Amino acid sequence: MATPLDSQNSYIPHPGTPKRLIVCCDGTWMDSLGSKGAEPPSNVTRIARVFCRTCTDGTPQIINYFPGVGTANAIDRFTGGAFGMGLDQDIREVYNFLCTNYVDGDDIMLVGFSRGAFTARSVADMVASVGLLTPEGLDRFYAIFEDYENMGNRSRPLDEFIVSGLAPYNNSHGQAKIEWERARMQQYKKGLREMKYTRDTYHDGVTEIKIKALAVWDTVGTLGIPPAPVSNKVENAFQALALDEPRYAFRPSLWERVPGSTTNLKQVWFPGNHGNVGGGWYDQQISDITLAWMCDQLSTLGVEFNFTRMTATFRETLRFSAAHPFPYAPFPSTKPSTLLPKLDSLKRSECSLRAHGSCPAPHPPTSTTAPVLFQNGARPWSLGTIRAPAASLTTLAGKTVRRPGRVLRVDETTNEDTAEPLMGTNERVHSCVRVRLACGGLGLDDNTLWGCEALEGWRVERVGGLGEAEEAVVEGVRARGAREVGLPGGEYPVEGLYAVGEGDHRWRWVWEGKVEGEGVGRVPQVAALPEEPLVGYWERWLLGLMCGEGDVWRFAMGVKA
Repeated sequence: MATPLDSQNSYIPHPGTPKRLIVCCDGTWMDSLGSKGAEPPSNVTRIARVFCRTCTDGTPQIINYFPGVGTANAIDRFTGGAFGMGLDQDIREVYNFLCTNYVDGDDIMLVGFSRGAFTARSVADMVASVGLLTPEGLDRFYAIFEDYENMGNRSRPLDEFIVSGLAPYNNSHGQAKIEWERARMQQYKKGLREMKYTRDTYHDGVTEIKIKALAVWDTVGTLGIPPAPVSNKVENAFQALALDEPRYAFRPSLWERVPGSTTNLKQVWFPGNHGNVGGGWYDQQISDITLAWMCDQLSTLGVEFNFTRMTATFRETLRFSAAHPFPYAPFPSTKPSTLLPKLDSLKRSECSLRAHGSCPAPHPPTSTTAPVLFQNGARPWSLGTIRAPAASLTTLAGKTVRRPGRVLRVDETTNEDTAEPLMGTNERVHSCVRVRLACGGLGLDDNTLWGCEALEGWRVERVGGLGEAEEAVVEGVRARGAREVGLPGGEYPVEGLYAVGEGDHRWRWVWEGKVEGEGVGRVPQVAALPEEPLVGYWERWLLGLMCGEGDVWRFAMGVKA
């Protein structure tokens, strides 16, 4: 059920005022207001709490939060968490919210993590495939939803669909079956429009209804959502991906952009496992980095965030880190970095890695400054703990290594990889990956140095990887300052932003491993993955807060602080 996160600060727009409908779909077992609310929140909860309710230009941002499956009770925690039961209801509720609240000119933004990302992507697909139901269509909502779910069901009798005359199954398979289902869906939507059950344009009959943004953290294939083309009805699609997720059942579901697509697609790789990237571990540093990155992507679309709440979110991570300093025992051969404590000072914390939440170590006061927190052992930017999966049930399917730049298409019937590579994924590697490697960051559960097995075969080099047009945009933002700096009211200070230098982003990862196949079957499809530029306000604010006494950014550049 949807949960208002800030009902005391609600906003009722004047009729005709365009608004942003921001739907936040949380991951498995995640409920920001439930009985488990004392556990670390996911990035979906955290971003829902830092959205401004009204922007500086008067645009209202209407936030609707949906908790993850497995949050209702003990039975739901098992069936929903382990098997995804309850997802259909989540999809119906989110879609119904959009149908009943959307007016022409509104922005639709869908945010999700894990199975919440599955919900967000499924709702986006339903909007693209069916449109938004009219009041008459909502009267037939369950029948239409059942039709939508069974559009590719080759054995369902044709007379069970509310639209007559649909194309029967033509015995096609693979890509041909996908095309059959797509054509059938277009035929179905046309029938719904003729019955006035749905609309996919403004009331002018011309302007298309689109999804402004689809923003997700680490969608995985557990639920049978394979890598797929992103719909042209989605204007912007952003995904943060985990490099160190070892579970086979959690293979990443990337988008691909088909030729001619106008979608602004960006998919960026970060250190850590599924929960590090999407949030939910007690050490939230990596998820702070992915949160700041996602906020900067949405900021380019006009979304605004509360400075005070965001800063408090980031500072809480520093306070936790200072209260639990470096709970690891390095190998004798470990070469110490100037950014880490001396070897003789390193020992396991008295509270185990898996018991940080109940550890009696008191956090420093909220007024403690960042320099003092670093003196007390807080980890600098990019060096936070990355974790191994803790749930044994989700590891039963075995282990794997993720393949940036080399992800394969998946057979929709078997959910197994094919030999065909994804096309047009626009993958990037975040700068915190390079910095973590350069500074001697640690691997899963702090057991050894981090080598990033997923990037084996890729070599980082000091050469720009962006096209000319994007390079010009990046340098323009760096020189002028991010969008927040120019907003009226002075809420967003400039002092404290990290001074990213000209050309600091000009890095790329070059493939030096074996190339398999040719043409459209070549793996990898691209020979280099660019580093994602760090120029947005929230990423620079976080880096300025967390760069540490030794300045990890400059250290990784080979510059002495």
